Amino acid sequence: MSTTTMSVTSSATMTVFMNKTKADDDNVSEQVRLEDQHETVIYAMGGKALYAPVDLATPGLRILDSACANGRWIKDLIAASPAKHEYVGTDVVESLYPDPPPEGTQFLDQSIKESFPEAWKGTFDLVHQRLVMAAAGPERTPSFVVQNLADMLKEGGWLQMVEVATAPLPQNPASQNQYIDMLDTLYANLYAGTEYKKLNLWSTLPQEMEAAGLKNVQKQEVIVSYGAAVANPYIRERSLRTAVAGVPNFLSVLKKMPRNIWKSEWNDLESRLYKDLKETGGYTRYIVTWGQK
Repeated sequence: MSTTTMSVTSSATMTVFMNKTKADDDNVSEQVRLEDQHETVIYAMGGKALYAPVDLATPGLRILDSACANGRWIKDLIAASPAKHEYVGTDVVESLYPDPPPEGTQFLDQSIKESFPEAWKGTFDLVHQRLVMAAAGPERTPSFVVQNLADMLKEGGWLQMVEVATAPLPQNPASQNQYIDMLDTLYANLYAGTEYKKLNLWSTLPQEMEAAGLKNVQKQEVIVSYGAAVANPYIRERSLRTAVAGVPNFLSVLKKMPRNIWKSEWNDLESRLYKDLKETGGYTRYIVTWGQK
């Protein structure tokens, strides 16, 4: 698969999303959304932040969380680790970083669109990235991002990635499947006119990892529940908030795309989705993929 840089002819990138969250309230609401999202996803995973078979009891591991946002995944891994490790979190929104950082952790500015520092290559035992692949498009291909992450691994190190499978689920209310379709349309059209304009784009992550030279590649699908479908009242409320909070920001990107892809059902999607999830609940399939160098 191609790892070349794509030519950019549209203003429709996920930078529109990030600029909106910054302009709205300096990322205060985005912090809440990210916390809610993390707790919702980890609850669905049974509290399991790590699927790759990394022995966290071995002290001194070097661990990278790419596009770490507010560092919540790192915090959870620190809490779950019986030994001390060195953690590096990277992102492009410095205001999201925890201050002060957890012990043994540093947060650095680094875009997934850019190559990591040469000195980092082959130095990490574990590299993690979650729910951010769309931010690379259209300038960088999925292949570039996966190869960039894989290059950071030591021999024997593991890469774990988590993304949304943008395929409808039969048990969902109409609004939830329309939300999934909205994401699918967005992701595909970030790469309009290329081989990456395809349905359920992130389902190809296992093949991308193999193309990047990783072995022992495995995938597990996780069904994440939202709203009334969640038994735990604490997570139920947070899942409802995070499911709806991103809608206007994703739509702000789609509005920058050609008008012929816009669907009228998106006009009132936010309100209908909130009502349906609160009353009946809904589901999204996530893909966890991991591979070894």
